[in-house]
Amino acid sequence: MKKSILLLFILLAATASAQVLKVQSIEKIATPSSEMAKQVASISPGGDYLLLCSQSQEGLIKLDLVTGESKTLTTARGAGFGTKISDDGNTVAFQEVTFNQDRLLMRGVKTIDMKSGSTQTLLQPTRDFQGFDLQHNAMATVSNHQVNIKGAFTRPIVSNNNLKLMLTVDGTTRQFTPNGDQFNYIWASISPNGNRVLYYVSELGCFSCKLDGSDMVKLGELSAPQWLDDNTVVGMCDYDNGITITASTIVAKSLDGTEQTLTGDDMIALFPQVSNKAGKIAFSTINGEIYIINFTK
Repeated sequence: MKKSILLLFILLAATASAQVLKVQSIEKIATPSSEMAKQVASISPGGDYLLLCSQSQEGLIKLDLVTGESKTLTTARGAGFGTKISDDGNTVAFQEVTFNQDRLLMRGVKTIDMKSGSTQTLLQPTRDFQGFDLQHNAMATVSNHQVNIKGAFTRPIVSNNNLKLMLTVDGTTRQFTPNGDQFNYIWASISPNGNRVLYYVSELGCFSCKLDGSDMVKLGELSAPQWLDDNTVVGMCDYDNGITITASTIVAKSLDGTEQTLTGDDMIALFPQVSNKAGKIAFSTINGEIYIINFTK
């Protein structure tokens, strides 16, 4: 199923930069011939399957990395944006974009039991959707500044309300804009240990700070950042001409400032998704190809 492309990590030696990860190989993954299999929405914590979507985040296709088998889970709009997989890989949560009778955009949240295939609605479509998250098999949604918990969910939750971050701690939700209210915030997430927030600020770049806004670390122009572990972040360093992305590499950065470029200039690598447990970083290219970086630390 996989055609392995063993790449020497020449770029690291050439730039004499410090090493964040030890890259073992980069594999090109054979994918279904579907428009809903052009971008990685998520990778399971165990690294045994990918969730793929279209380049406009439509639908979810499960691709088994062991057998090569694929299965369409949903064709919902928006399902590929912020998709969550439980720690055991048995539950997938995704948002669904719909429109009401006045053609106003609504967002809801659904879950899929990967064993039975059954789908449940976690949050009914609403105009006030802010975000959702999973912790083990517990689930949480945030809408209109209210948190709905299902199960033993105890982690902080970072969500987004009109491009302003909202932080929920111990059931209380407040606006969280550590760089100032005048900026727009996207791509936010909580560190695995629950102590820090990772986010991107328009015009300023990528940052991480503690839950009270202190100990702020600037990570530079790192788009679509993802936590790899409590001290390491993976994202993409992309450039555009105002219309389309013209260049992009996958980059790993540690909070102490160490930086490592993981892909070369021979591809436009986008939107990484990480499984630290499995030692895998999945990403797509602008042409809709899917790759996995295999690494150790």
